[in-house]
Amino acid sequence: MRLPDSRKEAHLSVLIVLGMILFVFEAYIPRPIPWLKLGLANLATLIALYWYGAGAAILVSLYRIILGSLFIGTFLTPGFFLSLSGGLCAVLGMILLYHFRIFGIWAVSVAGAGLHGAGQLLAGYFLFFRNAVILNLFPFMLLYGLLSGSIIAYLSYLLLKQLKKEFALTGTKSQFYSKIQVGKYE
Repeated sequence: MRLPDSRKEAHLSVLIVLGMILFVFEAYIPRPIPWLKLGLANLATLIALYWYGAGAAILVSLYRIILGSLFIGTFLTPGFFLSLSGGLCAVLGMILLYHFRIFGIWAVSVAGAGLHGAGQLLAGYFLFFRNAVILNLFPFMLLYGLLSGSIIAYLSYLLLKQLKKEFALTGTKSQFYSKIQVGKYE
């Protein structure tokens, strides 16, 4: 059974707003290193990927980055372009791994976190710094991606599990419900 477009749009709108709120919230959390964030907004992208697929994940990711940067005042600044490049690398990598259906949500999330860091470093190198020293941060970004991606995967797993229960209780046999049964996070 296919969800009506208005219901799908409502779900995606909620995910975009959730991602944007988490993006803005995380921007104001004190951090030991200015550009180092946990990636809470990626929860919305992962849920969109497992709920509606690749197109929805790209949509949620782009909108949350653009709207979030408008809210915190970084739109079209270097930070915006670093965030955008990292976000696009992350979502495209997560879509690729999700598409194969052999990787679980943990691998998809960790890969997304690692690719986000790699995308930011490469964008920083090609757009702003042109100094190979910045690439020395790559192993650190991958290690941090392993940690943050694991946390986001666990939180996404809990949210998707709860959503699965909610859809099961209402008797809705949607695309989401069937994808959750196929997904590799249980």
